[in-house]
Amino acid sequence: MSRDYFLFLSNIEPFCFLPEKEIKHIAEVIQVELFNEKKILFRQGISKLEKIYILKEGTAERFYEAIDKNMIKDALHKGEIFGGISILLNESVAIRSLEIQDNTSFYTFPKNVFISLCDEYEDFKYYFTNIFGKRMLDKTYSSLIAKKRSDKEQSLQFFSNSISSVIRQNVLFCSATNSIKDAAILMKQHKCGSILIKQEGRFIGITTDQDFRNKVVADELKISNPISDIMSSPLISIQEHSSVFEAFIKILKAGVKHLAVVNNENDAIGVISNSDLINAQGKLPFLFIKEINKAVSYKEISKKQKQLPQSISTLINEGAKAQNINNFVTAITDAILEKLINFAIAEIGPPPVKFAFMVMGSEGRKEQTLKTDQDNAIIFEDVNEAEPASVNAYFLTLGEHVCNMLDKTGYDFCKGDIMAKNPKWCQPVSIWKKYFKEWIYNASPEALLQISIFFDFRLGYGDSRLVNELREYLFDILGNGKGFFKYMAANTTHFRLPIGFFGNFIVESKGKYKNTFDIKKPMMLVVDFARIYALQNKISATNTMERLALLYKKNVISESDYNDISHSYSYMMNLRFINQIDGIINKGGEANNNINPKKLSRIEQQTLKEIFKKIETRTKLQQDFFGVI
Repeated sequence: MSRDYFLFLSNIEPFCFLPEKEIKHIAEVIQVELFNEKKILFRQGISKLEKIYILKEGTAERFYEAIDKNMIKDALHKGEIFGGISILLNESVAIRSLEIQDNTSFYTFPKNVFISLCDEYEDFKYYFTNIFGKRMLDKTYSSLIAKKRSDKEQSLQFFSNSISSVIRQNVLFCSATNSIKDAAILMKQHKCGSILIKQEGRFIGITTDQDFRNKVVADELKISNPISDIMSSPLISIQEHSSVFEAFIKILKAGVKHLAVVNNENDAIGVISNSDLINAQGKLPFLFIKEINKAVSYKEISKKQKQLPQSISTLINEGAKAQNINNFVTAITDAILEKLINFAIAEIGPPPVKFAFMVMGSEGRKEQTLKTDQDNAIIFEDVNEAEPASVNAYFLTLGEHVCNMLDKTGYDFCKGDIMAKNPKWCQPVSIWKKYFKEWIYNASPEALLQISIFFDFRLGYGDSRLVNELREYLFDILGNGKGFFKYMAANTTHFRLPIGFFGNFIVESKGKYKNTFDIKKPMMLVVDFARIYALQNKISATNTMERLALLYKKNVISESDYNDISHSYSYMMNLRFINQIDGIINKGGEANNNINPKKLSRIEQQTLKEIFKKIETRTKLQQDFFGVI
């Protein structure tokens, strides 16, 4: 019988990659398992696999359940394997469920034999990692795998952590009959801003520093009065096993500043305050914008901006999608910009006419990361000939103030000087229309390469009607620019994918980033792809993922193109964030976009190679424009 097993294995991948002696060894330990009824043999995320299963006869379907509960099924064919990826990469826990019909049989052999073969034979192991790399491009599949990125990187999971992670232990309390003075002395001795009040063995209220100010000092209450006279009651509490997020919501809804934390016996074991949550805001993105809005100087904002990497690290470790992280960074940047512009206006006076502060490039696309510089401009209303000098002077001063403060708060000056403090990019509506008309009708390919970021403009602050007017004008004239799309498409050839003919990564051979490649460059192929088709189809969205989604809805790109391109872009963006976080937090340096492929796992390497292949194929769709004359 082992001879039959040997012949069977010798003719299927990846066993055919193995030496004959190894195939014979597997054949000797193979067993046949027959199942006579329809059943779920393995449950996704629950069942552990102790064997490799190879379908011999019958019908079996692999499936996983997406968030929307739709079952995504895939038939297992004769000779195909179930369990290899789960054993290798998911601690033997089934990544997908397996449902079988009656009269289905499998060849099986032990997990330890499989692991030994993977350790010994790279090609055999690569078969499974290669399949996994391809599947990782599927966002639903990849969401099933929770993978630690580095030993130094801790999963803070602050939102879902137990409240016990931030409460003050060793409860300070006194009797309801104790005097106000006695309670105040206890709070001073223990350097505590609150004290719980106990009566007949149970906690009935809480007194805080604020109560002493508002009810004792302000009302001239005698300090010999019982503390119960000024306590807040009934006591609002939360269970110790509740999450930090639940505590935050309860504080907001109840309109209080302190919660008693109680155990299963309803005994108080600690107190948590709104200031505890605010002090932990480096881990709590929820409060980030609130703190920015409270800032009274750009120096305060600069301190907050420096805490951004830790907040993003939290989001990554909690499994946030790349687009959600981009949205978070964009919200922070927009809030900072608004605050700084208000600072500037407060200093130089109100604007003489309506204006808009435009953002472009990655900020205009809502795709800023931790390595970014400024790309901005000012557009303002046209005025009569008697006013231009003073109006121009005001907005140029505004641009200088804002750009300088942005630089001081962590957003570097643009090396190409595309900023609102440059007189060329601080102009009235009519001049901006002339700029775009010139770019559409007469710009050379080289010039378009330099100013392509201007086509990702959006409102950062001010009057949206000015930005909308400029965009409508752009769409009106695009149809008459005969060479524009051709030149834009041709410029995508300037970005070279960092992978060679034989599938090896192309890296820098010298310099600061030796042995690395810039992950931003293949991402820019997708950015350019989405931009050119969005402009052609008069899509106002500037975000790459939004552009791709709208292009798919308009039937400009196929479903398969949309899935491949969007999933690839999201994966690279996530890897880019992880690399930047590693550079800042773990290595204590600066954020950069340079990836060392040797420091990636085999899975990550294979996933990137698959992504690069798909990008190369899909972006050739821009041949559509090369026939334009």
